[in-house]
Amino acid sequence: MLDDDLQMRARRLASGRHRVEDLDRLFLGLRDRDDGPMSVREIGDFVAHRGERQKGPVTQTARDVFTSVDVWSRPMRRQKASRADIARAAWANFRLASDLQLKHGCGLRRPTVRRRLESGLAKFERGEALTDQEADVVAYLGNRFIWKPAFSDEQLFREFRDVLVRNAILPKAEAAQLDRAKAFLTLYAIALMHGVTVEFGNGVKSELRAGFANRQRHLEVKILIMFDDLSKPLMTPICMFLTSLRPEAHCDAALLELGDSVLADAWRDPIEVGPDGKLALIG
Repeated sequence: MLDDDLQMRARRLASGRHRVEDLDRLFLGLRDRDDGPMSVREIGDFVAHRGERQKGPVTQTARDVFTSVDVWSRPMRRQKASRADIARAAWANFRLASDLQLKHGCGLRRPTVRRRLESGLAKFERGEALTDQEADVVAYLGNRFIWKPAFSDEQLFREFRDVLVRNAILPKAEAAQLDRAKAFLTLYAIALMHGVTVEFGNGVKSELRAGFANRQRHLEVKILIMFDDLSKPLMTPICMFLTSLRPEAHCDAALLELGDSVLADAWRDPIEVGPDGKLALIG
């Protein structure tokens, strides 16, 4: 019966009839499938638990970026990074770095970087001498600011479509029809993530904020990382969900006029996907 329900909603979505409640049901129904991809499980978890995120790809990416910028910024905050801090940052940056970044920065492929990092950090924390290759890997990853989004609209749409087909929720022959729902799916995810609190650890938290504060003016969801241990706070807004949509085509006019005094072009009030298929203030 559940799959029948999901199939009817997926076909309605593919036909061009876009309803938020259909996506709610689809993501909730798909998030626990054994082959559910990362982004689909994450959006399903946001539907189920919007109060405060303490796990999942967005939370893990936010925590890694927080660790990366925390350790990297210690000198400008008049603090010294301990050996444990450098080890935390090295592992966080290893998870954040792309294969290309690791190849460029370390001259090695990811599996080799991991081995060098494991052996090098074990020696580093014991105060033992490292090999030259171990030292290069630890130096590159242990004192660097690296960031990346948890996922993009392209990845979310691709994985959502594929999991529907794999689970026989949508016939493969009809999968191409979902293309017309791509923008709606992206706006739905933005509205869902906006305003949710993410815990970095040790009681430190921050909110996800939707907006378009980037050079390309693409809609996105950012998290604000802030350190207030100096006379002037150090603030770093980091993109967690990157999209290819422009606000002029996909937002109500009222949203284009709003901005946050701290996080420019980000919204503070609750938003939704309105009847016209655009992001709008709830009201």
